[in-house]
Amino acid sequence: MTNGLSQAPGLPGIWTAGPDDAPPLVLVHGIRLSARMWDPHAARLAPRFRITAPDLPAHGALQGERFTLEDAVARVDAAVTEASAATGRRPLVAGSSLGGYVALAYGAAHPDRTAALLVHGATARPERFTGRVYRTAARTFEKLGPERTARLTDRALRRQLPPDSYAAVMSGGLAVRAFSAVVDDLTRRDFLAVAARVRVPLLLVNSRRDPLFRAQEKAFLHVVQESGGHVRLCHVNGYHTLSISDPEAFARLLERGHRHLSQAVPAAFERPARP
Repeated sequence: MTNGLSQAPGLPGIWTAGPDDAPPLVLVHGIRLSARMWDPHAARLAPRFRITAPDLPAHGALQGERFTLEDAVARVDAAVTEASAATGRRPLVAGSSLGGYVALAYGAAHPDRTAALLVHGATARPERFTGRVYRTAARTFEKLGPERTARLTDRALRRQLPPDSYAAVMSGGLAVRAFSAVVDDLTRRDFLAVAARVRVPLLLVNSRRDPLFRAQEKAFLHVVQESGGHVRLCHVNGYHTLSISDPEAFARLLERGHRHLSQAVPAAFERPARP
């Protein structure tokens, strides 16, 4: 395996791995995490793929910034620009949890910039029950305070994650102050309407032991089907946290997802990147 991600020269909060002649992947991290969560995946996927991973606003190197979905989409666009310039190809944009919602929004906003989307753990409508659960969690974190929340989160992650994933997550820092802002922003959005605007090939992937974020998976599937694009829903073993709790399995998922999409819709991957 390679050593994972490296800082892209001149691009703060953009991380890369792999050779420029490999198929490009843009990976979008989850809430309170950072692009560095993808270190174990990049170590497994390079050199077969060229990886680009951005820090989202209020996370990682951008912890001093305010989070909005629009700014998060702009960060993904910066990563796509980097990936396209390096490889000359349109990347597959993949994200988990918060990263999945941001990837959906990116695909809806920029259908000409990406070959396809892979969205994991993001088929629940945040403005409904899922949002109420997360707003309750946000209030709890606010009562605990950032220092105590960070200590408790660190302890839980150390216990639950494999060593390489724990080290990767902690190397990017825990954005505990971002949680409330992200929840406040996402729970005001209708992501089913966002999904309805997606016109690029889409693979929806949910973990079987993730009932909260599978809540409206059929509705997400149907609304994209009605747009006439290529979409598939599939399930994998594991929990909502699969991307960090089992990076080996998630790396295989990314590889299989890329293979499925590039074979099912080859024209989307053959188009050169837009200048």
